Parts: sequence; C-alpha cells; structure tokens
Amino acid sequence: MTGNGTEPRPPDESLVAMAAILVTEQSLDKTLNQILELTCAALPGGDEGGITLLNGEGPHTAVATSEVALRVDNSQYTAKTGGPCVEAYRRQQVLRIDSTARDQRWPEFSGTAASEGLASTLSIPLIVGGDGLGALNIYSRHEFGFPPGDERLATTLGSAASVALANARTYWRAARLAGQLQEALSTRGVVEQATGILIAQRGCSADQAYHLLAGAAQHNRLGIDEVAADLVQRTSQPDSGRDGRVSGAGR
Repeated sequence: MTGNGTEPRPPDESLVAMAAILVTEQSLDKTLNQILELTCAALPGGDEGGITLLNGEGPHTAVATSEVALRVDNSQYTAKTGGPCVEAYRRQQVLRIDSTARDQRWPEFSGTAASEGLASTLSIPLIVGGDGLGALNIYSRHEFGFPPGDERLATTLGSAASVALANARTYWRAARLAGQLQEALSTRGVVEQATGILIAQRGCSADQAYHLLAGAAQHNRLGIDEVAADLVQRTSQPDSGRDGRVSGAGR
C-alpha cells in the first residue's frame, strides 16, 4: 500500500485513469492529488510522493502524500547541492537514487530523505511540448525500491501526468480570467449606472460625475465600485429615507 492509502494497481489502469481525469469537474489541487496517487499506485515502490511545480518565485511542492514527503521535497529547494526533482526538471530526464544512505550526488537531500526513512527515490520530469512544468517525486521506504524497468514506466506515467496537468492549468487559468473579466464588467456596469444617476441628479457631465464618485471613494477610503454600488442601491430605494447623494462628495 502506498503512503497515501491507495492499493497498488496495474500500470495500465493508472494510465487509463490518468487519461480520464476530468479537469473541468475538480479543482487544480484535486487534479494534482489524483495524478500523484495514480503514479504512486502504479509504481510498486511508491510509498510516498510529491509534485514540484515552478512559478516566478522558484520551485515549490504543490501537493504531497504526507508531511514526511513534504519535508524531503522542501529540503532540496534551499540546499546548495539541489536535489533530484529539480535536476530532473532541468535535464528533462528521469533520475533515480537507489540508496539515499549512500548516494552522494545531492548529499543534503539524500541525508534528509534517509533521516526521514525514505531509502530510495524516483524523480520524473513533467514536460509538455518541450516546456518543463515541474517534476513528480516518488519515494520508497526500501533501498532499490525502483528497479531500472520502473524508469521506462515512469517516463510513460510522466507523459500522461504532464498532459493532465497542462490541461488542468490551462482550464483553470481560463476560468480565472473569465471570472476576472466578469467582475470587471460588473464593476464597470455599476459605475456607469452611478455616473448616469449623478448626471441626471446634478446636470453635470460624465467626467464630472466620475470625479464625484472618485472623490467620494477617496474621502471614505472605499473602492469606486463600492461607492457606485451604494449610490445605485440608495437611489433604487427612495422610500428608505436616503436621498441618493454620494456621501463625502459635492457637499
């Protein structure tokens, strides 16, 4: 059984399951967790694992099977000698440590892994169209937990995982942009309504009305959209005892 509680399963099943991930029906974090669970389950030695992604601030572990895996992942990001998952991403090739107690390529990482009871590792780059997205880091509690044949399987798993991850990131970036656009349009709409109200009430120009809203926002330390929304709401409720004026402006 892997560190995340999933039973080992035939590699073909994991590949089919990875290809069937529906990125539109779950969050990016859930997709990452599913990719990690399926990879650990497909590799007999996959007791623990983590996924390293890269952003403008450098590498970070997005998901991990446990706090142990997270600590081992994190140890290589600040280590002077780096670590296999960062190197796998840079070289774009699978890297294996048969014994963390004896391997000296990345001594700080290996020392941390050995002290945490993780005796061997397999680092799988995540690549789409030649662009590196990060790496899958799979850990075994036993030395030589990943035989040479696992490297070939890891390459196939990494390709499937990379496609699933790229699809998920593309979808959620598009969804976030759509949400931001909708919010911007909504804000613009309420500001335009408030501007129209002021033009009707005060006989001023559109520029003057906008400056009144901006002045009220600054005076009350609010966003211009908040001031506009308040004006629209008060104007639409004339029986509430409010006069529909822009608070703090034009007094």
